[in-house]
Amino acid sequence: MTQPDLTQAGGPVARDRVSGAAKPEPEFVGELRDTELTISFWRRKAAEFGGLPPSTAFDLSRVAGGAWSHRFVICADAVADELSFLIYGSRLAQLLELPEEPTSGVPITRQLPPRYQPLFIRGCRNAIAQSAPVRLSGVVVEYGQIELYRAAFMPLAKPENSSMQLVFGTFNRLIGPRAHSSEAVRAMYNSLIEHIRSEQSVAACSEAPAPEPNVGGQSCPNPHE
Repeated sequence: MTQPDLTQAGGPVARDRVSGAAKPEPEFVGELRDTELTISFWRRKAAEFGGLPPSTAFDLSRVAGGAWSHRFVICADAVADELSFLIYGSRLAQLLELPEEPTSGVPITRQLPPRYQPLFIRGCRNAIAQSAPVRLSGVVVEYGQIELYRAAFMPLAKPENSSMQLVFGTFNRLIGPRAHSSEAVRAMYNSLIEHIRSEQSVAACSEAPAPEPNVGGQSCPNPHE
């Protein structure tokens, strides 16, 4: 998990006593669950293909909007050592201030806000190197504004005789309260960790092959595609 940059938050501690400052909103918590379910979906496809699933295993037309609008596909060119967006959803475009349609061949370093460039570069490279899903969560602070983010990067099979590899992923962020001290950032970060652990427990439950009711009579949520 990415640690928050506490050096950018300065000012009186008293200003940080904002109601609800250390509790992510339900919408963001829901997206944490969606991230885990996306990874579960990728794992099922990987099991079907006996390795990294190809891009054809996914209906990427769904990325444009709806439930998949936080998702994206990035093309990694091993020869040029560049990453570029192949496709992304409408919600992702809004969150990251991107054009409505991806600009083909333009590196993500010329499209993404600077504060999120390291996240996407690290996520893609680690997913490719590990041949496995990579989760990245944390907090960034931009001019005293707290942003909580959650992302997942999942490698897809590389076509034969190609230097290109695709990475399927999902991203979401929440604009939190303004922070004027490192204490406020730490409070938000600690709260995020608590919620992520909770959602990872849900994900572990959802990856079970045949969910059964627990003693309370409730079932684990089924992953959705």
